[in-house]
Amino acid sequence: MALKESVPMLNKASCPNVIQKPTVISMVGLPARGKTYMSKKLTRYLNWIGIKTKAFNVGEYRRAATDRYRNHDFFRQDNTEAQAIRQ
Repeated sequence: MALKESVPMLNKASCPNVIQKPTVISMVGLPARGKTYMSKKLTRYLNWIGIKTKAFNVGEYRRAATDRYRNHDFFRQDNTEAQAIRQ
């Protein structure tokens, strides 16, 4: 009795109609509520089923753009210097 080897599905998504169109999923909410955690889990799952996915974090871009703003002051409306950096 021979064992049947499983063949991995390479680059074949289980839902091909989804990979035909670019889709954006945006996570918005209060700090420390699990947005990054859920987006990383969702990215892992979608990549696992064959849908190429990337996760982006605006905080990483903010930290790369400036060393001065390490808190929420970067997003204040009356902060013209930070507003120029964001633009």
